[in-house]
Amino acid sequence: MSDILDEKLVKALRGVAELPEEFEITGEQNLRSELGIDSLGMIDLVMHVEEALGIKIGEDSIGNFATVADLQRHVRELSATPVS
Repeated sequence: MSDILDEKLVKALRGVAELPEEFEITGEQNLRSELGIDSLGMIDLVMHVEEALGIKIGEDSIGNFATVADLQRHVRELSATPVS
C-alpha cells in the first residue's frame, strides 16, 4: 500500500486496531480475526476512514468487508465516484 488513500486507510486501521508502526498491514489480512477489530471497532474504523477521506461508506456496508483488501477496494470505488 503506497498512495495517499492507502496511507490514510492504514493510519485508520492502526488507530482502531491499536497496531504498532512495525506491524505490517497487508490486503489479505482479515479485519476481525487477524487485526482484532470487533463490531464496534468496525463502526469506528468506518467513521475514521469517512472523515479522513471525505467519503460516505455507510454502516450498512460494514458486513461486506472481511479483509483489508475488501475495505480498500470499496474505498477506492467511493473515492473515484464523483460527488453530486
